[in-house]
Amino acid sequence: MVLSARFTRSFPGTPVIAADFELAMDRFGLTVLFGPSGCGKTTVLRCLAGLERPDTGAIRVGDRTWFQAPRQELPACRRRIGYVFQDPALFPHLSVAGNIGYGLAGGSRAERTNRIQALMAALGLEGLGGRRPGELSGGQKQRVALARALAPRPGLVLLDEPFAALDRASALQLRHPLRQLLQDLGIPALLVTHDPQEALALGDRMLLMREGRIVRDGPPARVLSEETGAAEGPMGAVLRTRVAGRAEGLLRLTAGSAELFAPDPGGAFQEAYACIRGEGVALETGAPGALSQRNRLQATILRIEAQGPLRRVYLEAGMPEPLEALVTAWACEDLALAPGRPVHALVKASAIRVVPIDV
Repeated sequence: MVLSARFTRSFPGTPVIAADFELAMDRFGLTVLFGPSGCGKTTVLRCLAGLERPDTGAIRVGDRTWFQAPRQELPACRRRIGYVFQDPALFPHLSVAGNIGYGLAGGSRAERTNRIQALMAALGLEGLGGRRPGELSGGQKQRVALARALAPRPGLVLLDEPFAALDRASALQLRHPLRQLLQDLGIPALLVTHDPQEALALGDRMLLMREGRIVRDGPPARVLSEETGAAEGPMGAVLRTRVAGRAEGLLRLTAGSAELFAPDPGGAFQEAYACIRGEGVALETGAPGALSQRNRLQATILRIEAQGPLRRVYLEAGMPEPLEALVTAWACEDLALAPGRPVHALVKASAIRVVPIDV
């Protein structure tokens, strides 16, 4: 069964928001709706949930219509959607257990109690059932909000920047339980974020939005490798790697036939994305020099792209994806760089950002 979302929504003085995508609804998959603030991500979620009415188009799940312009609309309460906002918005007068069970209907009291307890156990909330929201930390509140969204067994979960209000430590602690629980329950999810590390750690698929439109669709690592519209510039190469060892604060990572050393962020994980920005990669022609760079890779130039006074050099270095180096036009000419030429790529360990993969 597939959710088909093809609609538009407009607001005065802003670009028209146009959604055009499909989601599989019969199995787990975490799709990331990624883009800068104000590009329309939350509006897309609100239209799917029935909290916002599109101007044109339709939203369908299989042969069931959720919305059809101009007026046919299935109420939000009948769409079987769980929604988690940035603000947990818990009921202050209810306990943790009361908040989680608020949307449960039908079944016996014992069945509802078992459901609440199972979700509390899965999200690390054991022993907190009787507390009020005011007695919880920010991370605990967001776990309760997630449990409340999952309690009625929704067919789809919408996550609107659920970690935005948390400190980094709390966000990191919640990411893996979130993905693991959704996977265990077999519930597909759509996550809104503008944090590339969050997208890499959680996402199976990415829909990249720009000025109200989805401009790219694919695996997060590939989309982010190609993304040049971010304020901080392109991310460079994003490689899926395996941890082959740890020593002296460094990880030894393997990607294809290549080996890289990078700072160890800590934590127990066996796979990670290595994000390597082009300005952290130097090129050397001829015999290896005296530089003591730990990461020295044999490579072949695939192509060179001009970017104003700089040149972005794409390299085949034994990895699943091309490595990138950002050099000046003068250096490119001085080194006589050209497609097909063999070089050595010198990668600073400090230029590699490691993002553990939540699996």
